[in-house]
Amino acid sequence: MIGGSQGERLCRSVWAFDPRFNSWQSVAPMKVAREFAAAGVLAGQIHVLGGCIPSSSVHASASWAETYNPHTNEWTSIPSPPEKRYKWFHGSAVLQNKLFAVADMGGIVYDPLHSTWDSIPCNLDAGWRGRAAVVNDILFSCNNLGKLFGYNLQEDTWLEVQGWQKDVPKVASCAMLTNVGGKLYVLWEIPKSGWETKLALAALEISKGPNQFKGNVLWSHTISCSNLVSATIHSASLAL
Repeated sequence: MIGGSQGERLCRSVWAFDPRFNSWQSVAPMKVAREFAAAGVLAGQIHVLGGCIPSSSVHASASWAETYNPHTNEWTSIPSPPEKRYKWFHGSAVLQNKLFAVADMGGIVYDPLHSTWDSIPCNLDAGWRGRAAVVNDILFSCNNLGKLFGYNLQEDTWLEVQGWQKDVPKVASCAMLTNVGGKLYVLWEIPKSGWETKLALAALEISKGPNQFKGNVLWSHTISCSNLVSATIHSASLAL
């Protein structure tokens, strides 16, 4: 968990969760406080972009991007071009060894191997809504109507994932996505009934068809969470 806010104050705090012992521990804080930052793991290090006001100070601008080395527990600033700095990001993902991050308008691509920066393709920007997950070099995103799409970077095209919604409860809005063992996991909230909140989770196997992706539902579960009062905002996978 990287950054965030406490009230109106942004945080530098970073917490690491160890699933082996079901425990959290505080690690080295970032150089700059952030919220709504982009983050991704590349070559065993965590790269974080934005989530701060670039012009607030010389120090903040120099550390608009940082990388964390878990072996040394240290953060290092990443030089970044001023003209490509965004304040907040609503989604990020690692695709073909590059970190892609999308803002409200536009976005950025960071290649740590060559230390280069670029703008995200216009077509990718147009179709990316909220959280995304990458499976087999395809970036998947769910729109506000609950429709799931996959983006092929080489072809610069979006194709809808067909066939999966008939086997699961209705997806009425954006869903959380993550890659678990090469399968696309989809997590969403089912419209509430009274005070009860229900979550649905489905594991999809994705295959490519003519002008579409096909989603085969391997299994799905519905979970009642009567004490859950806040919205689901993120999902992630952990390897043991």
